[in-house]
Amino acid sequence: MEMTLSRKFLNVAGILDYIFGSLTLLLSFLVAGAGIYVLDNPGLANALPTDFGHYTVLVVGIGLAAGAVFTLFFGHLERAAAKDPARVMPVWVLSILSVVLGAGSIVLNLVHQVAIADLAFNFVGLAISILVLAAANNIKKEAGK
Repeated sequence: MEMTLSRKFLNVAGILDYIFGSLTLLLSFLVAGAGIYVLDNPGLANALPTDFGHYTVLVVGIGLAAGAVFTLFFGHLERAAAKDPARVMPVWVLSILSVVLGAGSIVLNLVHQVAIADLAFNFVGLAISILVLAAANNIKKEAGK
């Protein structure tokens, strides 16, 4: 059976999520490793500003790892939905959540007057979320759900 454009898009999006998630996971290990290195070297830890917090880098690394695992999981769901349209509902639900959170992030950034680069990054993320939602919605209709 020929893959529709929506299914091809979800397949490519899943592959890109695998790549991005893997790179983010690697980065999280580096950041967490830096946090552990700071904690293991009291002289270095004492040289940091007191408001920095000795566990901050470690916590950021763990947070990055959690985000990376979610991205890898979402990539898996996208690829599964591209191969089998009957498995599109988790992608559809998570895409709706992503669009809502992306729109909320833009509103918060506008309220707090953040840098244009941050706002542009949020608009790109929202646009990608909308495209994934549109593709998942088309596949949902194709599957008859």
